[in-house]
Amino acid sequence: MKKMFKFALAIMGMAMVQTVQAGVNPGEEVVSSDNVVSETSILAPGDGPSVKFRFRAEVGAAFAALGLTTDPNDPSITKEKTINFSSIEPSFGLGTEMQLLRNPDLSFMGMLNFGYQSYSKDNQEVKYGQLQLRFGVNYIFDRSKKYTPFVYGGINGNYLVGFDSKNIGPEYWIGKPAFDKKGSDMLGFGLFLGGGVNMNLDGHDLRLSLEYGFNAIPPLEIQVHTIGLKAAYVF
Repeated sequence: MKKMFKFALAIMGMAMVQTVQAGVNPGEEVVSSDNVVSETSILAPGDGPSVKFRFRAEVGAAFAALGLTTDPNDPSITKEKTINFSSIEPSFGLGTEMQLLRNPDLSFMGMLNFGYQSYSKDNQEVKYGQLQLRFGVNYIFDRSKKYTPFVYGGINGNYLVGFDSKNIGPEYWIGKPAFDKKGSDMLGFGLFLGGGVNMNLDGHDLRLSLEYGFNAIPPLEIQVHTIGLKAAYVF
């Protein structure tokens, strides 16, 4: 009889343990599930910012080839002529990047650049400053790595400042004295493409790149091709 009683108590104890475990584990799983849902909701679309703005500073120098060409569609031109110059073009710029938090390797950039060009050849000179507004896309292949390649590209608008020319006759600007031009005549457009290496510095980026650029100022019949090195720091 005592043995049966002890056996019954043992069975009841085991049953109580199983009941407690059954009552506790589901509760713990619910809490854990709630926590997962809560953490997931933080990253869900609409909860929190999806874009991070970062400050960007940039310097560079490029080999630039400039061409001054008459308009072949101008009926007053008897022979099309071109002057080609080459020079080193320094530049610097400030701007911002909009980094997509759901895809941190992709960002959109807006930059205001200033560059200075001074060309001379056979006593003929062209010099000007250039304000350039840039819009583009930057893609880093693997931001989690210390060093990783990246590519970028975009379009830009230009405005020439302090334009001046010397010993360039009217045969190159038929009826268009370049030094008398003002306002919208100094407006142009262009594009840029580049790529290089991104260095991750504890949340900041240092980028070294090789860039090709094409810029045109149609009213002045100016076309410029550049190939240069750039260094950008993104805070």
